[in-house]
Amino acid sequence: MNHNPNKNETSLIGEGESARNGVQSVQVGLRLHAVDVSDRAIVANVSAVQPSAGMVFIDFGFLEQHAIDEIGKAARSGQASATIDGRLECRIAMALDNIAQLNRQLEQVLQASKKAASRAVAIEPMTIGADTVLQ
Repeated sequence: MNHNPNKNETSLIGEGESARNGVQSVQVGLRLHAVDVSDRAIVANVSAVQPSAGMVFIDFGFLEQHAIDEIGKAARSGQASATIDGRLECRIAMALDNIAQLNRQLEQVLQASKKAASRAVAIEPMTIGADTVLQ
């Protein structure tokens, strides 16, 4: 089952009990279809992880720029107990085995990102002169 997901699909690596024991890992194509407004991208610049009995809650939130500035001011002044209000965008509850799978997927993304960054070539800054044409 070799399937390349498009922008409306998500790739999932499914693991059976034998995979958890280190024997086998199987890649499975998974199509997740949007329902109502579930295809709306959520912009978050802060997250919090809260463990519970057998579950983990992940909160994704958004802080406005002024709140980020307040955090910087509080850190510089040594105020450890500053409270900043933000907007909760999304809360996700996941079982521990799903968190482990998410961790593996995020590690793959980070490793690929590091490889791409190491192959990136530095671009010389453009010098604007009399003979430069900007369009």
